Amino acid sequence: MLGCGTIASMQQRFAQAVLPLLLVAAALNLAFAQQQSAKPATPAATVPGFTVNVTYSQKAMATLVARKETVIAVGYLYGFPKQGTPKKYVDSVGQVDMGEVKAEIAPGAPAAFDRIKLDPAIVKWFDSQGLQLLINVYSGRKSSPDNLLDCGLYEGSLEGIQGQTIPISCKLIGE
Repeated sequence: MLGCGTIASMQQRFAQAVLPLLLVAAALNLAFAQQQSAKPATPAATVPGFTVNVTYSQKAMATLVARKETVIAVGYLYGFPKQGTPKKYVDSVGQVDMGEVKAEIAPGAPAAFDRIKLDPAIVKWFDSQGLQLLINVYSGRKSSPDNLLDCGLYEGSLEGIQGQTIPISCKLIGE
């Protein structure tokens, strides 16, 4: 038979051992409940892309082929901020940067950008001009540390060229 002092001692040891476990379980349950109720990240939206058709002077094409050089077409995506845009979205030149799309191609091949991924949380801060695009083309720098090409560019609305082919002409620098 156990005495009252022994039972009280057992209860105290039980409480000391179990209470921390109960507190940990309660904390984990609360953390799990908060995780379940958190909003999922906003999925990226995709919009129709475009194709860049790069043409070359005869001298530029011959040089690129002889040097086994590639060509890079890059599209810089940006917008102009509407009033009230948080400063964290506006870059040093006063634009809202949406990143870039890039393709490395062989001379004579088109650069196709089929679908463009956009972050709706950022797009909502563009003014009425919408998403803008600057397309630049340059050599892949496989045979030289310097760019070999002097190319035209495109700058304007992405919406205006979706699903279309944009022509960009290139010649050698100094040609």
